[in-house]
Amino acid sequence: MFSSVRVYYAPADYEGPPPGHWRGQTAVVFDILRATSTIVTALAGGYHSARCFRAVADARHYAADHARVALAGERDGMPPAGFQFGNSPREFRHKPASYDSLALTTTNGTRAIEAVSGARRVVIASLLNLGAVADFLRREPAAPLALVCAGSGEDFSLEDAIAAGALLEALNLSHPLTSLYAANRDDLPRVFRAAKNGAHLLELGLAADIDWCLQRDIYPVLPLLVNGAVLLRRARSR
Repeated sequence: MFSSVRVYYAPADYEGPPPGHWRGQTAVVFDILRATSTIVTALAGGYHSARCFRAVADARHYAADHARVALAGERDGMPPAGFQFGNSPREFRHKPASYDSLALTTTNGTRAIEAVSGARRVVIASLLNLGAVADFLRREPAAPLALVCAGSGEDFSLEDAIAAGALLEALNLSHPLTSLYAANRDDLPRVFRAAKNGAHLLELGLAADIDWCLQRDIYPVLPLLVNGAVLLRRARSR
């Protein structure tokens, strides 16, 4: 199915490779708490696209120059000044009539998406759409597979690694992360809350975001990065 599988666990891993490293690879990006879960929810909820920016200023400039674009994102878990939305996926379940698309910037998730933008294919993954991602990858031509865990700050993120393991299991691929997922699959609510990002969300009173992001396969959708914008491709009916 894949010529190789490599996991990138933190920013130092996915921002370190030289230019051209990602060419020819299929990159699957995970930021379970919360950016990729937010993107999946927003596109399933009716937004046409999401543009991802590492810098707050770049997101502001893009939204200022384009009509019907909502500013969304977070720094330290909270929306930057002047943003219409934060990074809670629950905010994006239903698109308001006044907006068509998002300019999104987050601490890690959009940073990871930007870092791998030169890949042959960039897939946005969460637990919410994991089955659709697995179905898509099974049909992809053989290519190197890169599983990109956005991380927490500069560090490893447990929930991203667990989700990557869940995808590997769905693809019947042997890897140490499949064992990590298997060891935690029956206790994910507790594990996610104890992890660094989950604990921070609890401090902010956002436990409901964790519960939302823990849902498995509620959206049969496939967000792909196309010419700088994340667009929706609906999963093929079985």
